[in-house]
Amino acid sequence: MKLTGPESSFELNILDYEYGDSQHFMDRNWLLISLKTHYKNKEYTTTAPMLSTWEVELLIQWMRSVVSSRQLSPRLSFVEPCLGFRHASNEANGYLFRIKLDQEATPDWCNDSSEPFWLSVMPDDNELEHAISDLERQLYCFPVRD
Repeated sequence: MKLTGPESSFELNILDYEYGDSQHFMDRNWLLISLKTHYKNKEYTTTAPMLSTWEVELLIQWMRSVVSSRQLSPRLSFVEPCLGFRHASNEANGYLFRIKLDQEATPDWCNDSSEPFWLSVMPDDNELEHAISDLERQLYCFPVRD
């Protein structure tokens, strides 16, 4: 899933389950996530278990709700506080998302690691639809495991 803006881009890819198998339901559903961020002339890539399968489902539902103008909430956060999303636009054409990058998701070039870095992206309708579809395709390969 990729979202872009005038000075930035954000890419999220599901790489694998964190654990091949586990006795615990929660552990079986943690996903290894790759993040690639670009801001002005700076780039950062990291990989960590940041989201669970059901949190990716929730992210898809939340983005779909924004597209339909019936957003579930202006903000979306997860169990691991390193990643978050905020819809900050009321415009009819295009969107403004602010993506929170904290802890292991904080870019290494960020000067103040005591505060989250907020990356702004502004996808248009087509880019957001493509990003949602891409994330759905990725999640299809890594469904919730009972």
